[in-house]
Amino acid sequence: MNIQNKICKIGTALFLAVGVIGCTPKKESVSTHTVNDGNYIGIGTGYNGYVTVSASFRNGMLTNVIVTDEEETDAVSDAALTKIPEYVIDEQSLNVDVSTGATQTSKAVLEAIGNAIAAANGNVEEWQKDCTGKNKEKVIEEESDVTVVGGGAAGIATVLRLQEKGYKTSLIEKDSEIGGSLRYYASSGQIVAGSTKANLEDVDSASTLAENITAYSNQTNSPTLSQLFEDHIGETVDWQSKILGITFDKKTGYVPTDGLSLKSVMTYDESSGEIDDLLQKEVKVSGSSVYTNTGIIGLRYDENGKVIGVRAKKSNGDIVETTSKYVVLATGTSAGNLNLIPDRDRNSNYLGLTTNTGDALALARDAEHPYQIEDGSVVYNYLGYSVRDITLDTYLATKAVLEKGVALVNNTGERFIDETGPYNQISEAIHNQNNATSYLVMNEDVYEEWKKKLLSTATITKADVKYLQSMYGIVPFSGGTLSEAALSADLDAQKLVQTINYHNFEIEASSTNTMGKIDPDKPTCIIPLNKYRYETTGGLKVDDHLNLLDSSGTSTLNVFAAGSIAGNVFGEKMPGGAGLAWAFVSGKYVADEIVSALQEK
Repeated sequence: MNIQNKICKIGTALFLAVGVIGCTPKKESVSTHTVNDGNYIGIGTGYNGYVTVSASFRNGMLTNVIVTDEEETDAVSDAALTKIPEYVIDEQSLNVDVSTGATQTSKAVLEAIGNAIAAANGNVEEWQKDCTGKNKEKVIEEESDVTVVGGGAAGIATVLRLQEKGYKTSLIEKDSEIGGSLRYYASSGQIVAGSTKANLEDVDSASTLAENITAYSNQTNSPTLSQLFEDHIGETVDWQSKILGITFDKKTGYVPTDGLSLKSVMTYDESSGEIDDLLQKEVKVSGSSVYTNTGIIGLRYDENGKVIGVRAKKSNGDIVETTSKYVVLATGTSAGNLNLIPDRDRNSNYLGLTTNTGDALALARDAEHPYQIEDGSVVYNYLGYSVRDITLDTYLATKAVLEKGVALVNNTGERFIDETGPYNQISEAIHNQNNATSYLVMNEDVYEEWKKKLLSTATITKADVKYLQSMYGIVPFSGGTLSEAALSADLDAQKLVQTINYHNFEIEASSTNTMGKIDPDKPTCIIPLNKYRYETTGGLKVDDHLNLLDSSGTSTLNVFAAGSIAGNVFGEKMPGGAGLAWAFVSGKYVADEIVSALQEK
């Protein structure tokens, strides 16, 4: 779209914004220009899309700039989005210092302001006074044995293992705090197969784990990485329990998971505190240097081309340069980055942290970082319920109220799957409805209980939970009877009533009480389900020691990948409980590889 066609004059500034920037220009640098008074919109092209600003002019001067819309990378782009407008206002010039590591974002902001000037009938050429060199960024130099990029489960595991063995680490995390997906509110769990010290009863051995994963992924996974997973899962779980203090919920017991044995997966026991809080405290007392609100902008090389650390940028504009013997990239999944997933997957909802943008993968695509990429799939589920811009997974909440009365129907009002089945069977059945919307049906009193369970089990952040709780309610389609609710959802009321009546008849005839009946004459709620993505199964190509492979296929012996970014361990499908298990296994494994190498030196 032609940018000039998208520029228009507005009476008031748009507050969609990520930030409001404004100040009085410095007296010594004030220069007036021929430009109309008022507020004007300007648009520039950034890394990930358009950057939009609202600029205010008065008496020939730029007096205020608001960034009203942008899709740039968190942390790395923050300084460009906030400081560049300040520089332009102070100097009344578009020729100012750009932000290191966010050059395109900086140029996008300057382009947007320039287009706003043009929209105000100003001459952009008048705003080219050279004011560069006045705003030098602070450089923080950090030395350590190992730099770990990414503060999720894999990065934390790497740091804690290295600090346990006496080696100094520097941890770089783009988000405001470490924890990654562990910060989610959900009752998360992981594979515990092979454990001997977690006080688990009859836990499955790890001997069949790689075989099960291979079968579940339709043989699209990496046999080498799956074998590494199998070989180290037991000792990793033992280490989690003994050293990290992570325990598992024995009261709930083993969680049935498609593709794995029944005694392989357990949820974390968070009765005495959430796991992310526990691990954040462990990292804090470990002595590791932690830089939050800091995103990687590149690897550092010596004159021989060897990696010697990383360059990263804090949200305040400071540059962090680490010097380390080893670098571990643990930047997680790229499912939250539309530029790194196929076009066909961009219309799905996303369930995950906004910082899951695969920064290491983005670096590998840069000509300066010639590392190989392992193609993979986006992992989907079809049990999502979207409330505004938040997607919640409904499986655990629905399972908890099955005995109270719940039915799963398609858009023709027919049941198509046993609601008591395991997660992936239900998800696959919904998928087989040719992507048409499916619906959960339940009476209003069951819905109220379901909603409470949903907020306590869905994989969302604590902030999202507070937001949803503060709303009047999570309101689906509803009615005073089943027929009225069906009409609200634009479903065939007669067909749906027929389906539910027959379902109730089957329940009465059954000798088990696993399913409850739905009363068609009582107030009823109908909840639409949607597809969502939460993980990618590709990543950086690695060797069998998780060293990155360069463009020639040679192992980079001092650069590792850990967690979701490390290769195609699970192929096109990921069994439940595998993601966090792989994060801990690969993080500990990489740390042990580095320890062995350092001890040899």
